[in-house]
Amino acid sequence: MTNRKGEVELAKEDLIKAVNQVLGIVRRNGRSRKVGLALVLMVLLGGRASVRNAAETFGLDYANLLEALGELEDAWRDYLEVLSGLVKGEVAV
Repeated sequence: MTNRKGEVELAKEDLIKAVNQVLGIVRRNGRSRKVGLALVLMVLLGGRASVRNAAETFGLDYANLLEALGELEDAWRDYLEVLSGLVKGEVAV
């Protein structure tokens, strides 16, 4: 069980780093933390909003935002995958 806990902690740390990367891009461009959190939630909730539209709307570099949101999506998927290994029954999210 401790091995699984270690995997969860590593996945959680990666997720936090990915969230902070998105927030950093947004904050460096003079946008509010709320804008960053909205972009993070867009990824976490599986929204299909256009990254290009978000970048243009908030005046962010498209390539940097696309990379950061891609890393966030990967970290979120990995975190959920590790958590699913701990679950022994049905879960409603």
